[in-house]
Amino acid sequence: MPEFEFLQNVYFGNAVSAYILAATTFVVSLGLFLIGRKVLIGRLRALAQMTETDLDDIAVEILEKVRSPECYLVAFYFATRPLDMHFKVDRALHVVVVIAVAYRIVTMIQAAVAYLVKRTILADGADVAHQDTAKTVTVAAQGIIAIGAALFVLSNLGFNVTSMVAGLGIGGIAVALAAQAVLGDLFSAMAIYLDKPFVVGDTIKVGDVAGTVEHIGVKTTRVRSISGEMLVFPNSALTSSRIQNFKELTERRSLLAFSVPADTHPSILKKIPGHGRAAVGKAKDARLERAHLVGVRDGGLEFELVFYVRGTDYNAYMDAQETVLLDLLENLRVEGVVLTGPARRVTAHTPAPSA
Repeated sequence: MPEFEFLQNVYFGNAVSAYILAATTFVVSLGLFLIGRKVLIGRLRALAQMTETDLDDIAVEILEKVRSPECYLVAFYFATRPLDMHFKVDRALHVVVVIAVAYRIVTMIQAAVAYLVKRTILADGADVAHQDTAKTVTVAAQGIIAIGAALFVLSNLGFNVTSMVAGLGIGGIAVALAAQAVLGDLFSAMAIYLDKPFVVGDTIKVGDVAGTVEHIGVKTTRVRSISGEMLVFPNSALTSSRIQNFKELTERRSLLAFSVPADTHPSILKKIPGHGRAAVGKAKDARLERAHLVGVRDGGLEFELVFYVRGTDYNAYMDAQETVLLDLLENLRVEGVVLTGPARRVTAHTPAPSA
């Protein structure tokens, strides 16, 4: 139709109809971006007010990082795709969009990583040691993300990143070999934070050393021993060792083994387990498991008395064991029984039953 012939007029290499299509695409795209962002953030914010979890809060924080100028830029880029533009102009627009989008995606991923690190490391405390560790891990993770984003941008801009990646690979191998111990401790620290075999404040035993965990760092874990000195363990040594954690300990087990002369009269032998049971009954918070004549050892008859002391207080446990021993020895003295050798004591720790 003649009245629409002006749509075919060409200006700067494009018809008027192409410009109208580009403008329509820009308006529609921008509207979808802005309205969709506003609606999604609004619903997430409303949900965050109704829930106690902070997962929706971090989702709102991440989405709010997308700014309106970036929406304008992306909408403009989509709108200009059908237009015939000068190569340099199109190239410059492409570079700006790739950099802007990559930067925004990196900031969003880094925010998510910071949240995950904070949730993992600071879940058991927010002291200075935990905060320093969380900050170090966050910076390391964000640095790796930034390097990956830079390679992605360069690749999209037409640069050959293969040789760069190969160089980084060779350099990475050299660094890994030089810092193998440090990297091993770093990954072990992450394993400790994620698996939580112990946390700060727990009393643990590694080998023959026991103490309270005071700090879990990127490379080392510090344990205050029972005798007072500070013990520093490489994290890799802890993850490869058997660790006893006394946090959920509810009662302690004690096994007392003692021998009496082989010629002790049978009537007296029958009384000895009863004396053991009576001694356990007099101890506070103690419960009997068994008391038996178990066999012949080194020319004598050996008895075993096994009992538990409820509670986590070690002093209370020793008090109860002392009460049992003194009462048992007193009863044996009254019976005229002399021990043929020193009593042996074996203790064990029973964790709380699982729910």
